[in-house]
This record gives sequence, structure tokens and C-alpha cells, in this order.
Amino acid sequence: GFRGLTFLRNGLYLGDLKKNRFEPSQPFALALYKNDVKAVISLPVADSRLTRYLKGETISLTPEEGPVKGWCLVCVDGYPLGFAKGTGMALKNKYYPGWRWQ
Repeated sequence: GFRGLTFLRNGLYLGDLKKNRFEPSQPFALALYKNDVKAVISLPVADSRLTRYLKGETISLTPEEGPVKGWCLVCVDGYPLGFAKGTGMALKNKYYPGWRWQ
């Protein structure tokens, strides 16, 4: 059972409203499946952009992938990592800062 455990919060933290716009959270990204959202970029493990994404950098899209406007779920081989914001042929990184590689 769960005796002796303290729950910090109950449920899933979906995100925040900032300037009347919804900003999805990192926990929300990890709870999704690739097919749950319209805008998805799935990078292969060997793609050098994956490392750049995990470091918090902006990544560029190939002509086959873009353009992307607005929120996009970034996956590795179909498994969700986090969100980015598409600005056309680039994705501005929204990966959780505390989790970024140094």
C-alpha cells in the first residue's frame, strides 16, 4: 500500500497560462504518446540534433520535417522528450532547464 507516503500533488501538471496563452509542462510531454498530438518531430537516436535539444539549444528542421509553427512534441524514436516551439524551420527549445545536459 501507500502507508507512510506523502503525496506532493495529485494528478498531472499540464502547464501554465502565461500572457493568456497555454504553455504545456515537461511532465505533460512525458505523459503523451507520439500519436496524441498533431505537431511531432521524432529524431533518431543517432541524430546530432538530439544532443543539441537535450542541451537546451534551438534546433533546425529539414525540408521534409518543416515548417512547424507553434508547440511541437519532440521525440526520440517515437518516445516523448519534451516540447519545443516551432518558428518555421527551427524549433525553439522548451526542454526543462533543470534537466538539460551541460
